[in-house]
Amino acid sequence: MTLSYLTDDCFYYILQYLQNDNPTLYNCLLVNRFWCKTTIPILYANPFAVKISTKSHLIISTIIFCFNKAEILQLKEQLEVNQINNINIDEEHKPLFEYPKYLENYNDFGINSTIRRYCSGLSISHSKMYNEIIPIFHKSILRQSRNIKKLDISLDLFYGKSFKNFNVQNSNLNLIKLNSLSIRLNGTTNNEVGQEFLRNIADVSLNLRQLIINLNQRSRRLLINPTTSNNLIDKTTWKKLYKIIQGQNKLKIFKLWNCSSSLNNILSSLEFQKHSLVHIEFNNTNFVNVSLKSFNNLYNLECLIFEYCEGLLLNQCEILNFASFKLKEISFIRDKWNIDITPSIIKYLGEPLQRLSVENLTIPLIENISLYCPNLILLKIGIYSHIDFSGLAFFKDLRAKMLNITIFYDIDKFFRKLANNVPINVSKISFYVGSCISNKFSKFKEFLENCHNNFEMINLNHIIELEFLKIVLNYIERSNNNLKTLGMVNLDKELNDEELKLLNQIKDKGVKIVEFNIIHYIYKGV
Repeated sequence: MTLSYLTDDCFYYILQYLQNDNPTLYNCLLVNRFWCKTTIPILYANPFAVKISTKSHLIISTIIFCFNKAEILQLKEQLEVNQINNINIDEEHKPLFEYPKYLENYNDFGINSTIRRYCSGLSISHSKMYNEIIPIFHKSILRQSRNIKKLDISLDLFYGKSFKNFNVQNSNLNLIKLNSLSIRLNGTTNNEVGQEFLRNIADVSLNLRQLIINLNQRSRRLLINPTTSNNLIDKTTWKKLYKIIQGQNKLKIFKLWNCSSSLNNILSSLEFQKHSLVHIEFNNTNFVNVSLKSFNNLYNLECLIFEYCEGLLLNQCEILNFASFKLKEISFIRDKWNIDITPSIIKYLGEPLQRLSVENLTIPLIENISLYCPNLILLKIGIYSHIDFSGLAFFKDLRAKMLNITIFYDIDKFFRKLANNVPINVSKISFYVGSCISNKFSKFKEFLENCHNNFEMINLNHIIELEFLKIVLNYIERSNNNLKTLGMVNLDKELNDEELKLLNQIKDKGVKIVEFNIIHYIYKGV
């Protein structure tokens, strides 16, 4: 009998399927030489994303094995020891593979964290760790990297002495395959290596699908004025950033963080990507004296997110009435502009919207959602402060089919008002009630006893308990078994006989019980 063999390609696809299962991949290394050679590139494509464990930091030992003599000497001088984690730094190591060349996902934060854990047994100051030791590893990895596809990096990295003689052009660093770039600038960009690095990206990385520019990563945490920080970015750096934006062949996603100046030039640069750009996010961005004329021409734009933004005025919004794009999704998160801005944007851009996320309802906001969003599928509402509940009367005119609500305030009034006004076309509803709110059961009970009977899905962050199951069962019977899905928390809770009996009765009505996933709910909707 002739044995059948899988082709090499079949083995490759099997191993690719296991790319997030590192324990299994490590076992595959030991099968034979072919499996080993095929598995190594998969394992080392993103080695620093491994979940933290007692041994996850030991990847750094492998990186040290790949150091050249100059890098070994630098590390030895900085550590002032000959051995670390049972690795003799003085010895010359000859690894089986050039491991760094397989790296596809380069995240400097993940690398830094792994190095810190690796060196945790040594007495090293924070300043020395970040300014002297960590740059040695980055320089070595970048020198050997040839396949980076996703790069998340801060220009601060290039200030270490270790990068003083680093030549980006003459290294093996190949960024042609780069498709995702996240670059962080803290306001001080006048170092030669950093400038050369940006120049290299602008010249050769022309196929980015995602570009994230963070102009001041520490502004909120350290309460640094972002305006001051942005002004420290020199004209040469700004020009390189504009060139990177303009030079892409098919940029799809653009995210801008902590921008308080030069926004007009950035929007003008984005116009070069009007044929491909579909997703834009502005985070902590100031729109004072910014013209949206160039922004209006991005005719393929589908998703727009404003988070912690400010400075936009009504007269700036008026031009959006002539926008060439048809948005499918827009989100407003913790924005600091006047309360009339968000309703105004919805008025101009609401007609094609399918997904909308807003916060802290006002009557003009609800009115405009009802009037100008006829194609809405999902409406997400966050209530983080006191609101005027008289506006809920306008909910009856909503066209949405799904409603997601996160609430931390005024819960006593909210549920009855909503129950009496939620339109019958809303067939799926989710609630996340803040953990600080007491007596959530009575509020859910009040809602289910007063709302319409057409819900197909109800998702609640409430535990399974006897009285609650009775209320749900009564609702199902009242609604002629329309309910198909019920989401609750702690489904693994041990139930008593009565609770189990009621839960089975609910299931017998054709209702599927699912776990209420807070993260999934908050960020991804129903």
